[in-house]
Amino acid sequence: MKRIFFLFAISTVLLSCNDGDIIVTSFDFSEQNLEACGGVGNYVFFKINTTAQESLSLKLGTNDSIYKEAGIKEYEINGTSNFVNYRTYDGPLDNTYFCNSIPPPSPKVVKDYLAASGTAVLTKRFVYDDNDGVPAIFEKEGDTDGDGIPDIYDLDDDGDNVPTSRELNNVDDGDDDPNTNPKDTDMDGIPDYLDNDDDNDGIFTIFEDKNGNLDPTDDITDPFTIADYLNNKVNTAYEIVNFREHSYTIQKSLQITLKNLVLTGGNDDIIQETLEMGNRENAVTTTVNTTPVFVPPTD
Repeated sequence: MKRIFFLFAISTVLLSCNDGDIIVTSFDFSEQNLEACGGVGNYVFFKINTTAQESLSLKLGTNDSIYKEAGIKEYEINGTSNFVNYRTYDGPLDNTYFCNSIPPPSPKVVKDYLAASGTAVLTKRFVYDDNDGVPAIFEKEGDTDGDGIPDIYDLDDDGDNVPTSRELNNVDDGDDDPNTNPKDTDMDGIPDYLDNDDDNDGIFTIFEDKNGNLDPTDDITDPFTIADYLNNKVNTAYEIVNFREHSYTIQKSLQITLKNLVLTGGNDDIIQETLEMGNRENAVTTTVNTTPVFVPPTD
């Protein structure tokens, strides 16, 4: 058996066979998108080079959701539940080839290399978005209201049951920074979206909810003025012991790197020490709805 070592995917690969013939194949997938199909128990990731009529695919038979947690997870290539294939074909193929439970009759596989060893390294990156009108770069670090949801994906940063999106700038100045020309009703230097007593009347905003519907914005004692939580002339407190439901999204992206890969086809091996299979940006979007445990406000 002859072994040829390749350190990079972008190259022309020459495979020497025992009978002296030379097979030329591109093994170049740098310009191809990383595609995917399947799910828990049968994840399939693949790239197709239509010009060279070749493909590179990774199957993972794990029964865990690979998108469950952010971070790095390694899967051993064993040739059965987890394996990598490099194939060439006698004609063009498309994405449906890998996403059918039964492969189509054409094109036919000309060369088939299977990896029974190596490691698939999956790097998962999560991006949280509370859609509160404050871009992540301007979100305050930490958890302002102590409700267990970091400000970066808390739709009510100060925990007053008034969504952050309703407490931002007085005038849109075009820079998306909530601290430029901020709405600061009581002029205490703390923007309303981070102030749990917006009118500085000594009653926390969350308790100025006369009808108890977890929305202080619709409680107006004086019909000729503004909502009670912004009116320092109204300072009646009501018993509120719940936060409103929160909703945020998680955009999950994935990068796959293959390490110490040995692809065997007949009497020949292709060995890749490191092969960047590619990225899937925003591969999965998850929406989370949760009601945080109530934390009484403090000064």
